[in-house]
Amino acid sequence: MTTAERVTAAGAVAAAILPREASPIEKALLTVELLALADADPRVIATAWDPWRCPTVLLPWLAWALSVDVWDPAWPEARKRKMIAASPMVHRLKGTRGAVRRALDAFDLDSTIVEWWEETPPSRRGTFRVEIIYADGGPVFDLATQIQAIEAVRSSKPKSRIFTTRATIPFAGPLGFHAHERTSLAWTVQPFQFTGETIGGQLFAGAITAGLLTHTINPKE
Repeated sequence: MTTAERVTAAGAVAAAILPREASPIEKALLTVELLALADADPRVIATAWDPWRCPTVLLPWLAWALSVDVWDPAWPEARKRKMIAASPMVHRLKGTRGAVRRALDAFDLDSTIVEWWEETPPSRRGTFRVEIIYADGGPVFDLATQIQAIEAVRSSKPKSRIFTTRATIPFAGPLGFHAHERTSLAWTVQPFQFTGETIGGQLFAGAITAGLLTHTINPKE
């Protein structure tokens, strides 16, 4: 079939679909759309709504169609597909703990939801805490991921509930024991202010015999 014949055939279908008072421009636009659909691979159409088989270039549109609450074009493709796949169930369960759980799982983060009655002692009634745990190989201190995960929790939680977040890093290492004698001389000048820097390392437990001489100097008033 020649191009002219294809246009004529598509035009006839467009005229049959549209109402009689449709303008020529409306008929022309529908004709073009019909021609484009005729050239589309039906296998692509069949996978367009499948988050795992949808063509990569169409993922942003599929995310929009399925109302994904949090989206970042910079995400790796695997995360985009997980977020899209999780969205329908998140919306069905929105306002429940299950929705929050599924929204967090889509980020591939090791996380825990702690309800107010699970605290010791119990915290404020109706609140909960989200703990994001950074294990070996995880995105340690990935601020962008933290912000997006918190936004996903905010979008899926019950609107009346207040939550807090906490980022934790499990630490494992050798434990050493030793004992020695030590004499130390310490000077403390007030006022003292901690800058926030933390130095971590191996954990040692020991016993010492110490002689301590301590001087404290306070500013003259």
